[in-house]
Amino acid sequence: MTEDIQGTLNAIEQHEWLLDWSRFGERVDALEMLEFQILDRIENVMYLHGHRTDLAVLYRRAAQLWLRLTDINTQLFQCLHDELVASTNPAATLRQQVSTYVGKGTLRDPVGYDDLDVLVNGLFGIDTEPEETRPLKPGMIGYQATPARFILDLVERIPLGPDDVFYDLGSGLGRVALLVGLLTPAQVRGIEYDPGHCAYAQQCARHLPVSRVRFINADARDADVADGTVFFMYTPFRGNLLQNVLDRLKRDAHRRPMTIATYGPCTLDVAQMDWLALSGSQEPDDRELAIFRRL
Repeated sequence: MTEDIQGTLNAIEQHEWLLDWSRFGERVDALEMLEFQILDRIENVMYLHGHRTDLAVLYRRAAQLWLRLTDINTQLFQCLHDELVASTNPAATLRQQVSTYVGKGTLRDPVGYDDLDVLVNGLFGIDTEPEETRPLKPGMIGYQATPARFILDLVERIPLGPDDVFYDLGSGLGRVALLVGLLTPAQVRGIEYDPGHCAYAQQCARHLPVSRVRFINADARDADVADGTVFFMYTPFRGNLLQNVLDRLKRDAHRRPMTIATYGPCTLDVAQMDWLALSGSQEPDDRELAIFRRL
């Protein structure tokens, strides 16, 4: 084990190009290797078998390297953030940043997180997830971030204009609403039940050029969403609660065109609604973005 860790550290340390801002993807790979294959591994061994001097030395070495590479990313994120804030066209600037530092990206796990999610979190200042400050009601699902690539897909497939009002139902820390606010001219609203998560999203928004984005601390069943034209849900609730929200949207749908975009298990439930039609794909897939339009 010691030789294995030693070899991995030697290999990472020899890659001086990891200090280059442009090698973002390789640096993310190196950071994950340091964290999960070395630091966590050493912690587990010493927790189970007690202190070992040789592993403690390797741990300090790996931790210092992790901090060095993390500092490079922190500098990069601050520079890109400042560039975004100063831009006269934030949408074009963000797209260029994504193209330069991520490209197609590399999937990190089966849920679908990739380098784009690391970049978005860094740009938005999202580091650690705050604790939930209010117990969830029956049917509510705990926070999980929507993979950012699906939101880029959403804004490509749904032409959001200045007359649109986009709602993210269950907006969590605000990633979806902030991305849509940066990339489109639509009015954007995030509805979030947990006050701590809502306050966190509001704090992130204050440091970005997203004057058309607002976060509202409310139960989705009670929030005033009557002006909404496009709604997004990453399975924020299920069962009767989901049905209650869909029934409410149905009552509003006869007043104006309405589009509902979904990701995750709720897609299969939304597909059963007789007042909605799935756009594009012939069969609903909870692993992909689904777009439904009012019949």
